Amino acid sequence: MKTWPHPRLLRHLAFWVVASGLLLLLQLPNPLFIGLRLYLRTYLLSALPMMLPATYLLLYGVLPHLLQHRQPGRFLALLGGWLVGSALLSNLLWLGYGAYLTPWLFGGKAFLKLGWAEMVSDLNFGFFAMLMVAGGASAIKVVNQWYAQRQLSQQLEQQQLYTELELLKAQLQPAFLFDALRTLRGLTAAQAAAAPAAVLHLADLLRYLLYDAPQPTVPLADELAMLRDYVALEQLRLGERVEVSLHCSGNLAAHRIAPLLLLPFLENAFRHGTGAQSGSAWVSLDVVARPGGVTIKLINGRPDTAAAAPPEGPGLHTVRQRLACLYPGHHSLRVTAEPDAFVVVLHLRPEPKLEPEPVPPPEPAPMRPALALASPLISAP
Repeated sequence: MKTWPHPRLLRHLAFWVVASGLLLLLQLPNPLFIGLRLYLRTYLLSALPMMLPATYLLLYGVLPHLLQHRQPGRFLALLGGWLVGSALLSNLLWLGYGAYLTPWLFGGKAFLKLGWAEMVSDLNFGFFAMLMVAGGASAIKVVNQWYAQRQLSQQLEQQQLYTELELLKAQLQPAFLFDALRTLRGLTAAQAAAAPAAVLHLADLLRYLLYDAPQPTVPLADELAMLRDYVALEQLRLGERVEVSLHCSGNLAAHRIAPLLLLPFLENAFRHGTGAQSGSAWVSLDVVARPGGVTIKLINGRPDTAAAAPPEGPGLHTVRQRLACLYPGHHSLRVTAEPDAFVVVLHLRPEPKLEPEPVPPPEPAPMRPALALASPLISAP
């Protein structure tokens, strides 16, 4: 149901009340000299009937050619015609008020003579008052137009950023799933005893992808739990060939992080640091949560045949893009090659930049039944 009066009408009424009050203050000696009643009569019958059409003609007839249609030449031509027409209308109303309205409505003596010479002889104060009022209204319209354009630009930029982030996030998931399925396939083909444990870890990974990864941010503890499932799968695949150390400290519950942000670093460490030629490989992940941010340090052994520069695949390139979008100017990433190891140090200072309305997740699947498994491959923090 529409409310009356309309808020836009109230804004226009408020503008004219304020403009009329400012003009009264500007001409305050004149109302005091001739009387407020006579001043208001002159203003309502001579100045205001000229200012209203002139102002709205400028706002909705002339100014849009500059603001919306981007036609400065046509705008200037119309502006010149508007000035001439407003000047003639101002003089016509003033002369008509002095020559006809005053004796007709109020029985007074005409104090002006209506004629063409008087029409173009000079400009009265009402014309300059109209210029001030119309100029103020135009300034308000220009500022509102600029603000609306800025808001629209920010919304479009944010929407584009959301889309880009979702595409970047989607690039991580196929490789993530394929690696996990490849591990499970190898275990089931060999009929390994660890296959049931691999199925459970894979189920946790899929649950994370379905319910947590679509969210803009997740608790840091949940992201680390997902990394533990991934590490457990890799240890099942590699066996004793790799030694993994995962250590977390600090108040993990106090921090949130963009989902799947740390996984590419860990994938890269296993891909390039646990090759067959490297003998006994090792991977160390250390996460420290402090009030000022989170520091992640990942170190993996460097094979003798590894390149001098740390290898960066599509996953790390995607992470760099996501970091630039989510933590602009509030993160630091250092990837270096030591004589016997590759080192990645990531520091995230505040929460991610984008915090849209979270999408309520679907109802989680029921808890899986507890199975009697061997001792855990990696200990919880």
